[in-house]
Amino acid sequence: MRPSERARYSVVVPKGQRNRIRRLHQEFRGRFDDLASSDRAQFLRDISLPGCRAVADAMGVKMLDPTELSGGAWGATLDPPVLLPSREARLVVTFTPEREMRTRGVRASLVGTETYRYRRTETTPGANGQSTTRTVERTGTEEVGRLEATFAPEGTLAAGSELRWEWSFHVPDLGPASFEGEVLRCDWELRVTVDRPMARDAELRLPVHVAQPTALLRAGVIDTGQYGLFEEAPVNVDARPAQVRLEPLPICVAQPYSGVVTIETAEAVPVQEVRLELRVHARVSVPGGMEEEICISRGHLEADGGAFGGPLASHPFTADAPDAWLPSVDLPHGSARAAFHVILAKAWARDVHYVRDVALCSTTEL
Repeated sequence: MRPSERARYSVVVPKGQRNRIRRLHQEFRGRFDDLASSDRAQFLRDISLPGCRAVADAMGVKMLDPTELSGGAWGATLDPPVLLPSREARLVVTFTPEREMRTRGVRASLVGTETYRYRRTETTPGANGQSTTRTVERTGTEEVGRLEATFAPEGTLAAGSELRWEWSFHVPDLGPASFEGEVLRCDWELRVTVDRPMARDAELRLPVHVAQPTALLRAGVIDTGQYGLFEEAPVNVDARPAQVRLEPLPICVAQPYSGVVTIETAEAVPVQEVRLELRVHARVSVPGGMEEEICISRGHLEADGGAFGGPLASHPFTADAPDAWLPSVDLPHGSARAAFHVILAKAWARDVHYVRDVALCSTTEL
């Protein structure tokens, strides 16, 4: 059959089957949209396990010290390596051009960027006057801070000659602090750009971190909850006493912490295990904003003979450093708060959660 003849043929659907096919198509799209718009915040993302760092590297998640460079041999030294709000910092940059460069100047900048994810419902017109509705995920970005400086004016850089520039700058007083979630992020980056006319710029890009200091949390700049800054807090789920003590507070994500769980129950509760979890809840505040809950530290209490509780008793514990850039933070389009959970995991029954607020910082130097 020749192509010109093949084009004349088409599939003929019996008239009685058209409405049935249309209804099946609409039902399928409805189920697909329900699945696409289901709330993923109900799942807990656990990064407390040792293998999670390697998995994040394999998935291309940005970690502490990648450096992007071009145009020649770059070198950079930052003091301190982690930036502290309202403190001075010093950047020393060296650059050896691989070829002679005519430039319009050399500039440096420190840029903070917030990234947030949200869902939108989109309706598109279809055939026969029918419309199709679907839910899609979007990613928004906004610059949350910028500092700039000029290293050199217009001129020519000789090939093979090492150039050295220094920049002392004042870190923004309120940050915001670095936060590395999936639905909400705040990333800071140092950039040094050799501006070349009619050619690709030579550039150094160095991701850095801005810490969340203890002083800002204690000053009340961020609302960390009713008991977020108190070492001892009640966690009652009924009329019987229950409290959790944590030290030190705020908890620093770079340091270990300890605590005591004091609980009384009417009788010993049969449990599979008793888990201790430090969780961070990140929420995007725009319409359709996504949420996630991240477990950054996990431990266990001993349950004698598969039972826990009874008369009032104290159970001390210690925990390793969470080692995650997930402090308590407020951003223009979202926020993150932490909570400590004591979970009585029961077989074929709803787990019992004793929960208290926690403030998380990323440095104790300030």
